[in-house]
Amino acid sequence: MINRRGVLKAGAAAGTSLFLVSGKAMSRAAPAEAGVLDPSGMEKYVTELVVPPVMPMDSQAGRDIYTIGVRQFRQQLLPPGRPATTVWGYGSTRHPDTFHYPAFTVEAQYGRAVQVGWVNELVDAGGRYLPHLLPVDPTLHWANPLGGIARRDSRPTFTSTPGPYRGPVPIVTHLHGGANAEESDGYAEAWYLPDARGLPRGCARFGSFYEEFAKKSESRFGVPWRPGEAVFHYANRSRASTLWFHDHALGITRLNVYAGMAGFYLLRGGPSDLEEGILPGPAPRLGDPPGTRYHEIPIVIQDRSFRTDGSLFYPPSRALFDGFKGPYVPGSDIAPIWAPEYFGTAMVTNGRTWPVLAVEPRRYRFRFLNGCNARSLILKIVRDPLARRPASAALAVWQLGSEGGFLPAPVEREQLLLAPAERADVVVDFTSVPAATELYLINEGPDAPFAGGTVGSDFAAADPKTTGQVMKFVVAPLAGVDTSTPPSQLTLPRFEPLGAAELTRKVSLNELNSSGLPHVGPRQVLLGTLDTRGKPKPLGWDAPITENPALGSTEIWEIHNLTKDAHPIHIHEVQFQIVDRQTVPSGTRRAPEAWESGFKDTALAYPAAITRVKVRFGQPGRYMWHCHILEHEDNEMMRPFRVGPA
Repeated sequence: MINRRGVLKAGAAAGTSLFLVSGKAMSRAAPAEAGVLDPSGMEKYVTELVVPPVMPMDSQAGRDIYTIGVRQFRQQLLPPGRPATTVWGYGSTRHPDTFHYPAFTVEAQYGRAVQVGWVNELVDAGGRYLPHLLPVDPTLHWANPLGGIARRDSRPTFTSTPGPYRGPVPIVTHLHGGANAEESDGYAEAWYLPDARGLPRGCARFGSFYEEFAKKSESRFGVPWRPGEAVFHYANRSRASTLWFHDHALGITRLNVYAGMAGFYLLRGGPSDLEEGILPGPAPRLGDPPGTRYHEIPIVIQDRSFRTDGSLFYPPSRALFDGFKGPYVPGSDIAPIWAPEYFGTAMVTNGRTWPVLAVEPRRYRFRFLNGCNARSLILKIVRDPLARRPASAALAVWQLGSEGGFLPAPVEREQLLLAPAERADVVVDFTSVPAATELYLINEGPDAPFAGGTVGSDFAAADPKTTGQVMKFVVAPLAGVDTSTPPSQLTLPRFEPLGAAELTRKVSLNELNSSGLPHVGPRQVLLGTLDTRGKPKPLGWDAPITENPALGSTEIWEIHNLTKDAHPIHIHEVQFQIVDRQTVPSGTRRAPEAWESGFKDTALAYPAAITRVKVRFGQPGRYMWHCHILEHEDNEMMRPFRVGPA
């Protein structure tokens, strides 16, 4: 372990997460807002966990073809008897009953291509565009449809502080973890509006790269893109893994994902998968009858806040972040609505607050995803959800895989640290737990930005009455024989690490305060480079590309974190390996933890540390890398990179 001064501490307990710490992150608790539901009095464990069904496809004409729309609908997120919530979510346009938050799961097979027509259907019953459910800050560098073609994807200028944007909503879907051509990656400037009635005159209907990618895709696959749609093609030649899809429109991702736009994409088969029956199953399949028991379950955990009428709450003013009430843009460089992070007050798991899952005394495979905007999770299974933190784990979990598929070997853990966008493929063994036992999945991550450290000494755990609880397990009698292999006896598929790197590239993570208001906290966060003297050069989204790896090359990226927070860094198009972490200024290097030894697409970069990742770039084109704290990526902590010749 590393203490606050960056000095290695001896005797870290086995199974304890590696947390690199340089100091406390800022406390950023927002003041209370009138009309927001108090989660401490909300009923818990009164609704069943939803197991996402499988997304139905349109056809299988040489590939699996889907048409998946994004619509607005109402769903019961809160306990029965409380109001339903208006959300946005994905579903098959041919099957209206499939629209759900989170989305039904796309099941894909290794080597079999998938084609998805992603349709923006954010319109009302009369076909007119819907404004956003949540407050959009128009002063950010964002898609900016009302700027017209000349000003789209820009930071608009204002003569007075504007209110929230109320125009049509841009979307573009990213398959997170996929290795796909640039036109199918979900590039932030390839967004598009719905094909709606009443669009404002002169508005831009799509982003700067939409037309280029549409032409390239049609030339390659022969399928034209219709207005309000993008047609993406996924080759599925990667390792079997837990992928997910979510919105990625420039400057508005935090709000579109918070509104409900996320779902699982499970890639199975091929040389890096296990034969069916070795791991717990079954998972959901198309046509399953009601009441089917599942022993493989994808689980996405997200934090949300609600108003008393059941609607989603997201802060409408910067003042709710740090109390700063202006002057805002253009009277200063502080955006009026955007906040550097937001932490919801209730935990939502597979689209329901604090659900319960009946399990048998057998093994289960859970595919965990941290789908939160900013919250890092530290998950444990315990007997008492209100026990003093840190709590001792009642059940260990065996982690088999991370974002890029199976690890070299199973790893037994007492807790799971998952930053936003990270996944953990685990087996939990309930075999020895007596029937009628109640167990709880809790969260000991902080209700604040995560900077590393140990719960109880370096930071306070999440509120044990609310955000410290996630879901409940109730052990029921065994209904059938468990023929899966115990995780301690598993031999996972052969793992082939990346070869030697040809180049080491130095990049930086930076946080900027106001230039004229020194008492005000962060105004934006940026990625950047380091010069030959090691001085950081922060860069915005629209600065010239500085990362231009050659096609087929392998590089080491040294990520220098110059902020006080840990940032989950995601690189599109690739699965990489963590090489090591080096504390600053001691220079101590530490190898990745066992559960980080496989392929990843998202890695925590701790403060006052250099995180080294090895990356092989196998697809030519324009992609992105960014922090997956969504509030950060929406205000400049995202940069384009290009693989191959410009």
